[in-house]
Amino acid sequence: MKKEKRVLLLIAFIISIMFMTCVEDNNFTVPQNLGNEENKAIAKILDSIMAKKLQLKTIQQVKELYIKGNDPLKITSNIVVKGYVVSSDKSGNFYKEFYMQDAPENPTAGIKVSINLTNSYNKFNLGREIYIRLKGLYIGETNSGDGIISIGGKVKITDVTEIDNITVNQMPNHIYRTEITEEIIPKIIDFAAINEADIGTFITLENVFFEAELAGKSFVDPKEDFDTQRKIQTCLGLGYDDLLLETSSFSSFSNETLPKKAGSIHAIVSKDFAGNFIVLNLNDTDDIEMTENRCIPISKKDFKTVLLEENFEDESGDIDVLNWLNYREEGTKSWRAYTDTYSQSKAARIGSSNSGDEKTVSWLITKGVDLRKTSKEFLSFETSNSFANGSELEVLISTNFNGKESNINGVTWHVLPAKVVADGVNFKSWVHSTYIDLSAYSGTAYVGFKYTGNGNVNFDGTYELDNISIIAK
Repeated sequence: MKKEKRVLLLIAFIISIMFMTCVEDNNFTVPQNLGNEENKAIAKILDSIMAKKLQLKTIQQVKELYIKGNDPLKITSNIVVKGYVVSSDKSGNFYKEFYMQDAPENPTAGIKVSINLTNSYNKFNLGREIYIRLKGLYIGETNSGDGIISIGGKVKITDVTEIDNITVNQMPNHIYRTEITEEIIPKIIDFAAINEADIGTFITLENVFFEAELAGKSFVDPKEDFDTQRKIQTCLGLGYDDLLLETSSFSSFSNETLPKKAGSIHAIVSKDFAGNFIVLNLNDTDDIEMTENRCIPISKKDFKTVLLEENFEDESGDIDVLNWLNYREEGTKSWRAYTDTYSQSKAARIGSSNSGDEKTVSWLITKGVDLRKTSKEFLSFETSNSFANGSELEVLISTNFNGKESNINGVTWHVLPAKVVADGVNFKSWVHSTYIDLSAYSGTAYVGFKYTGNGNVNFDGTYELDNISIIAK
């Protein structure tokens, strides 16, 4: 009897060890085939789309349903959105959420899905094709004002301006996996060109490195309880540009030492908790490849030729610089001169708050600049804001524009990878654009500052612009 009991205890011990090994390893196998119930559900979704009982919308179209600053929007129509999972909580750097983008390669939009599920990588693995039936769910922000548009399951009881997670009980009726798992190819983006349109997408930055002051430090500051932001940099023309990598203190790689060399980084574009700055989030450190030497910026002393220079000191009222265009494409607001009380100098300003206009599109376009007699040119300027949320400032260039208002929308404009002030930067501060290389363009070039906004009373939507110059050699 005692011998039989010892055998039973031994078997129980072995089973418990096996169970603990399986669970603590936290490395479950993602099922490659779905069960009959999931397959039937997906087939029904696809049939309903074909029969036009369900309307398939893009991620961008879904994001446009929500107006930033408003309360969450409950979806009452029969719409569905499709995407591919690009984040993973396997390393602990994401929590009760995943991001999905609209294509495995070269995405145009991404969105956050807030779910009450941990270890979701076992179900929603990288590259998994997902359909989400939105009727009964909400579009909004999980942290009001953070600027990250998300899909959630309900409105928070504690704050009606925020959405809460999709519950485990809601998931089977709203989130549907297909059998398809695609390889996610990170989209290569110019460092200074990253903006809010990239939020939720998986991108690559090349020729980057952590700032020298971080040598020997870990991804997470041991004094921090939640997140740590580390500055990554690159050489842009005549100087450096920087961006923040944000890492959770709960991630498995939080104590790993930051790389010393330069190379590439693959990450999901997001924003910090308060929504003030764009940040990058890693799935894990396998997405960092830094084995190259750091770059050194070009010396500014070789660029002594000034092709364009404007600081608006002689302006008053609507901007009226000789041979420039101050053009209202939509709305009633133009670029105007104003005196910045903190810098004690004049600048150009545009804002659409309380304009009463449904939409504002306003251009400030430089005179033509001859790029034929110089070998390399750099554009730079400074921007500031007053709560610019709800509006956008783009910097563009055209070499087939003729300088006439009637020709603005009939020519090719290229978006320049310029750094424009982020929403969360203090309104007293001015942000340098970095030096934007124009050597890829020839002939006569026009630089356009294009403002887009609306008259929503919840937004100030104001940008300021100053110290525009193009230098060359």
